[in-house]
Amino acid sequence: MDDRVYLRVKIKSLAEEARIIRKEEKRARRKSIRMGLADHRKGIVRTEARHTHLAYGFLRGRDYHQMESSTHEAPNWDKVRKMVEKYGTHLDWGSEDCGYGDHKARKEEVRQRFEVWLTKAQETTKV
Repeated sequence: MDDRVYLRVKIKSLAEEARIIRKEEKRARRKSIRMGLADHRKGIVRTEARHTHLAYGFLRGRDYHQMESSTHEAPNWDKVRKMVEKYGTHLDWGSEDCGYGDHKARKEEVRQRFEVWLTKAQETTKV
């Protein structure tokens, strides 16, 4: 069991944030505000959405090249790794295998799968 639902919510929130920022860019009268909003949307929001998308795709069993067929810049793999570690397993107290040892073993298994996935992704990426 994992916490993919939180990543789905994060993806939707970031998409909505980008829409709101774009709308405010159009409404802004001062060029400096428009440029600042555009920079935030294209820089921080877009980058965070990309990393969230990659973590979500990994947890759903997608290969990296299925999510990004061509790219000009490699993602920040540490950010993706942290999201996978955070949302990749869920300690379910209601189930039979709810012990901390089981949770720790599942977390380690997800971490190892991610490292294999990452190695393959880096081999197939030309960036």
